[in-house]
Amino acid sequence: MGFLNLLAFGYLALIGLVVFFYIYNKKTNVVHVSSLIPWGILKEDTVSSKIFKIDLLFVLQTLLIMLLVFFLAKPYLNSSIINISGKNVVLVVDSSASMQAVEGNETRFDKARSQALRMIGKLGQEDKMMVISSNYSSRVVSDFTDDKAKLNKTITDLMPKDTGTNLDEGVSLGVSFLKNAERGEMYVLTDRSASSINYTNLKSGNIKFITFGEASDNVAITSLDVYQDMFKDYREREAYVTIENYANNSKTVRLTVFLNDEIIMEEELDLVGNEQKTLSVMNLNAPGILKASIQTDDLLLVDNTAYAIINEIKPINILLVSDNYRLRDELAKIEQSTRRIIVTHIATSEYEQEDIKNYDAAIFHKFYPNNNPDINVLYIMPYLYIANSGSEGVKEAGDFGNVLISENDLVLTVKILDWDTTHPAMLHLTNLDDLDIKGAFTMKPPDWSIPLIKVSDNLKDSPIAFAGWYEGKKIISLGFDLSEFDFSKSDGLRMLIMTLNIIQWLNPYEAVDNSKLLTGGQYRLNYALTEGVEIVTPQNEILEYNAKNDATEANFVFNKIEYTGEYKISGTNFNNRFVANLFDANESRIAPELTGDEELKFEEKEAETLIKDEKNEFGKYILLLVPFILFIEWLLYHKKVRAGTV
Repeated sequence: MGFLNLLAFGYLALIGLVVFFYIYNKKTNVVHVSSLIPWGILKEDTVSSKIFKIDLLFVLQTLLIMLLVFFLAKPYLNSSIINISGKNVVLVVDSSASMQAVEGNETRFDKARSQALRMIGKLGQEDKMMVISSNYSSRVVSDFTDDKAKLNKTITDLMPKDTGTNLDEGVSLGVSFLKNAERGEMYVLTDRSASSINYTNLKSGNIKFITFGEASDNVAITSLDVYQDMFKDYREREAYVTIENYANNSKTVRLTVFLNDEIIMEEELDLVGNEQKTLSVMNLNAPGILKASIQTDDLLLVDNTAYAIINEIKPINILLVSDNYRLRDELAKIEQSTRRIIVTHIATSEYEQEDIKNYDAAIFHKFYPNNNPDINVLYIMPYLYIANSGSEGVKEAGDFGNVLISENDLVLTVKILDWDTTHPAMLHLTNLDDLDIKGAFTMKPPDWSIPLIKVSDNLKDSPIAFAGWYEGKKIISLGFDLSEFDFSKSDGLRMLIMTLNIIQWLNPYEAVDNSKLLTGGQYRLNYALTEGVEIVTPQNEILEYNAKNDATEANFVFNKIEYTGEYKISGTNFNNRFVANLFDANESRIAPELTGDEELKFEEKEAETLIKDEKNEFGKYILLLVPFILFIEWLLYHKKVRAGTV
């Protein structure tokens, strides 16, 4: 024990002051005697005494002073605190497709899982671990915890996906947690090298890559393309499958192609090291699921199968709302030659909102409805509807024209500067700069659309056509008049191609890019979701989504495409499907990366034991006795007052 304030003991001199008061402030006792005879026998100390006598009241007052002095001196007791601080481990596990490669009797992911379980077993009592899974996206599957049972279950339940990997994101996420962790270290379990990561702060001294995989034997289907035109028959459609050998040695590969589970093609081919071949797929004779599969001696199975959808050919019923007969005649030429579209023509005055539900798409010429028709639509020069209809055509609040038409301006001399050849409506149009357009309206495209054609307008480029999705439906708006072109003449050929492209894009029966979906991507419905849907994955996992909770007013987006194969999506009034493929060269190229980079320097952290001496003051507890002693003193004093002995 010790005292932090020794000067406080100087206050003990107050005890002498109390003694002084007792001696010089003693009360004089009056002794009454009845005669002179007893007086003579009184003792001297009874008659007169200056000697200080200690009583209980004095003892209490002295004790009170000593307690207060003891408190002011700040007494303390010495103690030692032992603090054991463990390390914080961040574990990043690569769970991408390449980790499914089989070497020996187990996959690379199995080896990584075993390594992770061993690391959990070696954690100290005060150590904690966080687990991050990294495939097409990275997420924390377990926060920092010292619960080994929970960590073991997390690792055991972790499974590789049929997707590419964004290991940069996983490492970056791990480093962000590592910066705020005391005695932190990070392990990355992967089949990639540290040099493949583009993270600038990678060489921080506390990151270690543990890599798996030695062999390179793999053959993959790298693409399965189906070129399908709504104006062609099934047998006229074209499909091509590309196979690549990523190994250094030659491989014999047997290709089998199925259409709706029936074999339509079998072929055997030889591939030398690092060679690829593309083969055409014959005998397409019906809609359905096209599956290509290869059998060969390789280590990764997930890229040995690819899927595509052969769309059903159905006539598209188009409603033409126009007062112009020239446009009707031009569309009639397409109708007669293709036998794939049916055009019904009505005047603008005959248009009824309810009637349009009987059609697959619509074309509004120099007209637009007051309400969104909730159908795929081509609008041709809708701006003229305002001018032609006078005051009745003025846009009102809530009018659909406020969405479709924002800003527009008439351009008489049209010089095309640029066009988007990547959009389906503009395919096969390689030269439009000399297109003869008499006049056009420039426009400000809505934020849900993209420009298709731009022209020169007062030293700036302005769109005269745009396309996009609005409330789950496709919309194209043209600021020039298609009726001015003759589709049967050579100078109208480009407008004919554009019109065919537009009709095919508006066709609701066409599965847009479904054969191009990759694992880790997104699937969008081509209409607004108004009811609950159920999705069955290739793993037969059933996922249910509520329209109110999982969809926006635009359209439903499904982003849990983690496995290759066929996905079935259904609702109360519809059934649909789509397919997903890997097609990722980085995942199929399973050969270990050979780099000249030096190995990252790594220093394993240790738990720290801190011993700290502390002085625990206890004077505050002594101070609690002061009120009690004051109370006892008060009782004793009043007792003496009543007895007359104070």
